[in-house]
Amino acid sequence: MSKTLRCIVLTTLTLAIVCIHTSAQEFRWPREKAFELGAGASASGMHFQAGYIRFFQPRKLSEIPFKKRFKSLVGQDKYVSFPCKRKPVHKIPPGVSAKASLFYELGSGKGIQYRIIGVDASMLYIIYSTKNLYISLKGGVTVSNNRLLKPVKEGNTSNYYDRFKYGVLGGFEIDRMIGKRQTTSIVTGWEQCQLVKSDSWGEKRWYAFIGLRYKIPNR
Repeated sequence: MSKTLRCIVLTTLTLAIVCIHTSAQEFRWPREKAFELGAGASASGMHFQAGYIRFFQPRKLSEIPFKKRFKSLVGQDKYVSFPCKRKPVHKIPPGVSAKASLFYELGSGKGIQYRIIGVDASMLYIIYSTKNLYISLKGGVTVSNNRLLKPVKEGNTSNYYDRFKYGVLGGFEIDRMIGKRQTTSIVTGWEQCQLVKSDSWGEKRWYAFIGLRYKIPNR
């Protein structure tokens, strides 16, 4: 193979790899961090939450040093001199975000009144997106402190059934951007919680909420 032909083949293969790699990174979040305030309904009351969201932003190919894009820049053997093995750039795929939420629930039912204070930690993954709309599936864990506002009389004692509970959650969120600058969005969602069984109440819970999500500027 002549030197000119080798250069043409090398250039063609390089462009092909760049195009494939770039197309895999077309998805870009409009922000990297956000703060959220929301409220809604629970199975037996009202639900309030504040959250921090971290969006895992894919790095553009131009942001990655050339030498770090490949495991090797030399031929693999005497028969195959190109293409070189390309490094996997992202350990976390595009469309993934993480969310930590602090929530407060106030409710009543079956003759009791209660309050719940807890923390959720979840991962979200985009299943559908447009320029201004993002729909994500959600899964994670939840921990909460549960307490009756009015104690239950049991003999000569008053039992508040004060318990820490933990479990898993799943659901979805819809994020709708507002304005051209995409610094604010309306977010709505639903989640179902399944807590570890205990001698207390509220092992299965659901929440439906709506709120505002604000972009946290990068410093």
